[in-house]
Amino acid sequence: MTSTPQTTQTAQRKHLLDVLRFGAAFAVVVYHFTATPTASQYWGTDVSTLFEGLNQVSRYGWLAVEAFFVISGLAILWSGQGRTLAQFTGSRVGRLYPALWACVLATAVLQAFWSGGRELSLGDTLLNLTMAPDLFGAELSQVVYWTLLVELKFYVLVGLLMLLGPLTRARALTLALAWPAAGMLVRGFGYPEVAEHLVVRHSVYFGIGMVLFLLWQDVAAHRDQVVPDAGTRRAVVVDLAALALLLGLSVDRVMTSADQASSLQGVPVHAGVAVLVLFAVVGVVWLAVQPWATVRNRYLAGLCLLAGALTYPLYLVHTQFGWAVTEALAERGVGARTALVAATAVSLLLAAAIYYAVERPCSTPLRRAVTRALTPGPSRRTLAPAVHDGGTHHAREAIAQVQQSRVAA
Repeated sequence: MTSTPQTTQTAQRKHLLDVLRFGAAFAVVVYHFTATPTASQYWGTDVSTLFEGLNQVSRYGWLAVEAFFVISGLAILWSGQGRTLAQFTGSRVGRLYPALWACVLATAVLQAFWSGGRELSLGDTLLNLTMAPDLFGAELSQVVYWTLLVELKFYVLVGLLMLLGPLTRARALTLALAWPAAGMLVRGFGYPEVAEHLVVRHSVYFGIGMVLFLLWQDVAAHRDQVVPDAGTRRAVVVDLAALALLLGLSVDRVMTSADQASSLQGVPVHAGVAVLVLFAVVGVVWLAVQPWATVRNRYLAGLCLLAGALTYPLYLVHTQFGWAVTEALAERGVGARTALVAATAVSLLLAAAIYYAVERPCSTPLRRAVTRALTPGPSRRTLAPAVHDGGTHHAREAIAQVQQSRVAA
């Protein structure tokens, strides 16, 4: 049986998902400031000693990146529903590039005045604007930018899938399972470099997120009786089996990463704890998309939306600017906790500035321009109205197109 994924409740903002995304970004910030060897250089002392209690937790902050990949797998499959390839591409370009360009240029300005930062050439700085400097052998403007290419490869795969037609359930499930399997086979046949290009280390997390989305749809369809009960029951069983398989694969990946984290940080990073954290993340993501996960109070809802909006620029900008602040304050004898708060506050303020001054005014025009440029002339007049895209909003026309019952293959 094949099906077109349903979009039950897709027009409803999932505020807890916004909060979860911000929480993951904040965990990455704290990890980089209190748990990495690079942070020790700027603090002038070992961070595992300087932040002894906090470090016991923050040393697991690298798992927040895996959490982002899980959320991305869910959100990108969600945002692709009912969209053409041109609309999907436009949404991704408009969502990601304005903030990235602002962060790269702001970092270049910082590095012109701060000798402790990464001293990139003009060419490397320009290549960072592509979102894929790794492909050209360029130095990253900020350490976290390696994840952007990982995300970009996922978007390309989703785009290729959309070339085949609508993002049906069968196609999405195939991508979620075949991508990690293909990477492991390539690595098993002795081609680790090719496996790295296939992002075998991270594909399983995107797959988990995609299956969570399919499971959410199928459970909602069963609850709302969009399709016959027998069909949804079979679909849910398949989703659960796929999720169990991917979670099993993720255990091996997380345990290997935990060993690598121990070597990098020079402190024990327990594999069992890391696995539990990942499983907790998957559980929280699932809870965040449930019907009750919408905040009714408009003030709290506004704070959730703001948290979601600041997530991406905070992630992009925090390392170099935060380390510059910690180095400057540490050299002046400012207490570690005060300096940590100051570095975090500066990162948040910069993220807010980038969002309000660049991302908010530029994202929609860029998205529209890219979408129109990629849309055949006669079809441009029928494009769905532009809406904010955080992986949770869609045009009403798009929703109507995909709210169809399952059909037999």
